Amino acid sequence: MYAVEMNIVSTKEDMEDLFHLPDRRFFDWCAKSYYINRGIFNVIDSWLFDYGMKDIVSRRKVMDHYLRYLLLHGFYNEKKHFLQFGKNGVTESLSSFAEGHLPELCYEGDSYDA
Repeated sequence: MYAVEMNIVSTKEDMEDLFHLPDRRFFDWCAKSYYINRGIFNVIDSWLFDYGMKDIVSRRKVMDHYLRYLLLHGFYNEKKHFLQFGKNGVTESLSSFAEGHLPELCYEGDSYDA
């Protein structure tokens, strides 16, 4: 389910613009759309960077895809209204997501189309 389909943004062009926002505004959008805090955002961003996603726009597309994946795979706590992870849950779920959804190696300049 894409952000356009969730009515978070109105068009695919608006969606593409999201990935070019300044850092704080992109984080605010992620927090509102996917119920995460700044710490989780930073862990995901750092993990993807260390994985090899050096291009920020590609990394943000993957982050969006990953966060949608989490919503669809039971990480959203209805009672608390946010994504919830157990100990090491973020890194374990990122590893699992990467195995099934990302190329083995990502190189600087590679683009990712979710």
